[in-house]
Amino acid sequence: MNKFTKTLACAGLVVALGTTSLAGCGKSLDGTKIAATCGDDKITLGTANMMLRMTQAQMASYYSMFGGSTAGIWDQEGEGGKTYGENTKDDMMDQIHNMVLLKQHAKDYDVSITEDEQKKIEEAAKKFMEDNDAETIAKLAVSQSDIETILEFYTYQEKMYDPMTADVDTNVEDSEAAQSKITICQISTAGTQDEEGNTVDLTDEEKQAKKDQAQAVLDKLNAQEDPASADMDALAKEVDENLSASAKTFGSDDTTLDDKLKEAVKSLTDGQVAPEVIEGESAYYVARMDATFDETSTQTKKESIVTERKQEAYNKLLEDWGKDTKIEVDKKVWKKVTLTDADSYTFKQVEAADTGDTNTGDTDAADTGDTNTGETDAADTGDTNTGDTDTADTGNTNTGDTDTADTGNATTEAAE
Repeated sequence: MNKFTKTLACAGLVVALGTTSLAGCGKSLDGTKIAATCGDDKITLGTANMMLRMTQAQMASYYSMFGGSTAGIWDQEGEGGKTYGENTKDDMMDQIHNMVLLKQHAKDYDVSITEDEQKKIEEAAKKFMEDNDAETIAKLAVSQSDIETILEFYTYQEKMYDPMTADVDTNVEDSEAAQSKITICQISTAGTQDEEGNTVDLTDEEKQAKKDQAQAVLDKLNAQEDPASADMDALAKEVDENLSASAKTFGSDDTTLDDKLKEAVKSLTDGQVAPEVIEGESAYYVARMDATFDETSTQTKKESIVTERKQEAYNKLLEDWGKDTKIEVDKKVWKKVTLTDADSYTFKQVEAADTGDTNTGDTDAADTGDTNTGETDAADTGDTNTGDTDTADTGNTNTGDTDTADTGNATTEAAE
């Protein structure tokens, strides 16, 4: 779930949360308790809980953007017999571990927080505390010190990615990144579903009708004065308004295109149309090779390869550091924090704030009721790139992802 657990604050920037809970479900927490220890660094329950609630709110915001909600998700059974909420708590501790490691190894790269940045962090944390009512602060179990700690984490995170990946080889040979570009009209032969949701395979007659359509498109294409530049999409729609054609780029390591299609086009030259309708695994194709070597997509692939190399180097450093300095979680303390459907957190009236030259994204939050409004001043952190240390993704993690939600004017709502 890495995409749901994006960095929700950057240096000098705090998210104010609106909270709603079912009556009687809220539990008071002692935010001063030590939830985890990593080397000489101690993580309070307030810091850990606040970071968890920010993650929870981000996921709620993500779902709401697509017209959905997280209702019911946290109590669902996830991996290892734990609920999705419990697994998210575990992942949050992994993220905090990485944050602490970045801070502890900052001196290795001459990275530090300047006096000006520290001042702005303190100002932003103070403003956050002032702008949120006592009930919300108590529910989050945070202190100004907790907010400052979180902002310091994100400041180091932003500053560390570039120096940690500075030695990565950025040279990529054409042979490694080469991409071809084709235009295809794809006519599916996959089965249909009946009213009960069962898959019904196409009959031989139905498949032949599909193939005839593809042949009609191919004939129209070949009949053009210059098939290499003809508008295949328009020609496909002349055969059937529901048909279309689109450009695709791919390389030798591509796993998205049908293997039979890739095999059929590999011998084509620039502008050449495949002489026959191509029968794939679940579709018929009309294909044209637009460019055996597409410079634009090849350059994009090179950039992607460099990003992957940097990501691997970044992850490897964190992994190595983690072996030397493991995080010790006080399970009794951390257990007091629950992530369930009974307790929800959402962003309120989020606006972008200037934090220097950073990659920002506004988040429109769902309104959960009456609100108390207060601005949270953001600190300018200068020109920075972030390395996302989210480990909530149960698959591959993008720890160099730099999408950060910049939030200025925010409102909070305490649980009634």
